[in-house]
Amino acid sequence: MADVKPNTDYSEPEYAKSQERAKVPYYRPNIEHRLVSETQELLEKYSHIPPEDQSAHIHKLRDEAWDIRAYPCIGLGSWLTPQLRRLPIYDEILDRVKSHGATLVDVGTFVGHDLRRLAYDGAPSDKLYGVDIVSYADVSYDLFRDRETFKGHFIQADILSDESAELNALKGNVDIIVVSQLLHQWTWDNQVKAAKALVDYTKPGSLIVGNQIGNSKAFELTLKTPPISIWRHNVESFTDMFNKEVGPATGTTWEVQAWLRSFPDMGWDLSDAAWMEPDVCLVEFAARRLS
Repeated sequence: MADVKPNTDYSEPEYAKSQERAKVPYYRPNIEHRLVSETQELLEKYSHIPPEDQSAHIHKLRDEAWDIRAYPCIGLGSWLTPQLRRLPIYDEILDRVKSHGATLVDVGTFVGHDLRRLAYDGAPSDKLYGVDIVSYADVSYDLFRDRETFKGHFIQADILSDESAELNALKGNVDIIVVSQLLHQWTWDNQVKAAKALVDYTKPGSLIVGNQIGNSKAFELTLKTPPISIWRHNVESFTDMFNKEVGPATGTTWEVQAWLRSFPDMGWDLSDAAWMEPDVCLVEFAARRLS
């Protein structure tokens, strides 16, 4: 864990810094329904937490994480439903790390839940990196009870700044970047800025994969709760962002796949979207760097 505390003024939304649970529509006191079979298996077989203890355990650690930052995905407990494993190219991702020594960096890692799934599925954890703007490392280790066994690397840094020497050392050396539930918090211009920053860490053959909240129609949206302007992608606009903006600006070329998913497709409840706009959905993506 990096010792230097980064300046988080670059890209961190203000609303996440101080939210009272009772005042927002995206904090659910009870998230036990998030303990799907895959998550129960991970907690029982990887973390050695008996099924009868899992509900109290995840509620306690969720609230500790919420007290650090109040993001919707934390309050709703959506991080408990495996996401990376649902990606159509997950088998390739796992094989590259497991069998070919690929380096994987999870940007916006939160508690490193996708990293633990990879480790459980056989990926060597020393090839796994988790980056977040604030540190959830202690919550992460307590959640998965693997402080002594998980050899992954947690870096506290803002991906849009150059302040972290530990993060800068990875530039040009990362095989797979996972960035889920992160880009959607920004406008089009800031998503382009973030994507260009991610490209700095890649090389030909690298992947940038993940998912984010999207819509069947691409447009700029001003939310009431939280009060911010964001860009909602659909498949076409996400593909255009890489092919028409990010690629030309960075001198790189990309093969981009994107898929529109419903909330149930991703293992989420439709009620999770009740506070959002009509036709909201998710966009899964896999961008492969060609040159």
